[in-house]
Amino acid sequence: MKSLKEWVVNTQEEAQDLQEKLILFNNGAKYGQVVFLAGGAGSGKGFAISKFLDSSSYKIRDVDEWKVALLKIAKLKNKYPEIQGLDLRNGKDVFKLHTFVKDKGIKEKSLDLLLTDVSADRLPNIIFDVTLKDIEDITDVLPKLEGVGYQSSNVHLVWVLTNYAVAVKNNAGRARVVPDNIMLKTHVGAAKTMHQIVTGSIPRGLDGKVAVILNNRENTIPFLDASGKPVKTAAGELVVKDFTYVTVKKEGKRPVDNKELQQQIYDWMKDNVPKTKETGELFK
Repeated sequence: MKSLKEWVVNTQEEAQDLQEKLILFNNGAKYGQVVFLAGGAGSGKGFAISKFLDSSSYKIRDVDEWKVALLKIAKLKNKYPEIQGLDLRNGKDVFKLHTFVKDKGIKEKSLDLLLTDVSADRLPNIIFDVTLKDIEDITDVLPKLEGVGYQSSNVHLVWVLTNYAVAVKNNAGRARVVPDNIMLKTHVGAAKTMHQIVTGSIPRGLDGKVAVILNNRENTIPFLDASGKPVKTAAGELVVKDFTYVTVKKEGKRPVDNKELQQQIYDWMKDNVPKTKETGELFK
């Protein structure tokens, strides 16, 4: 029988061996960090938050969660007749709900609520789940963040780049299906915006880390057990050993001046973003 000391040592070693690789922001700071997590619909941002980012101390601002909550309120409290009975598996209904939330200013109100009564020395870590189809996904929010004390070197951007065909398949299997035309716009827009940022057009106020994750199945390496099967948690989730990403810019530094790295990102884009006239123009 193992002694208590041996058991503790072995358990610690096993835990260390299964330590998941994570992207850290300012060495894992517990306060004052903002991450804009970008990616078109179906790109797997939820998986990225749980498996690729050091997100345990972060509040997640996902407007889609507000949409689901509003539908529940509409049903349970018999409010908002214009959205009652909407089916999130129906693309047209999803668009109706999106328009309703936009007209009600829910996005802005949720941010105001999140930043109410925050302390300058204990600013909460926040992850903004955005598509980044427009740079305004970031620039519209920055003034409010600066107003309560967030520093530009603590504002980060991570793009979750997923093959468009895979994202379309992911979208079709979700509880909330994004209409095809909106789906395409989010991926094309994200590619155009990130192309600008990678080539140096970074918005003022975003001076933290900028990274690109290639989020395709073959790029995510799980830990394997003795029989060669992927290790999973009690909840059935993969324990990730490694994944593919590059850092375009470090906190408070200029973008990395590395032609090889830029070419790598361009190659990822060409291989994974949807093929349209707009995206074709990016690589001429």
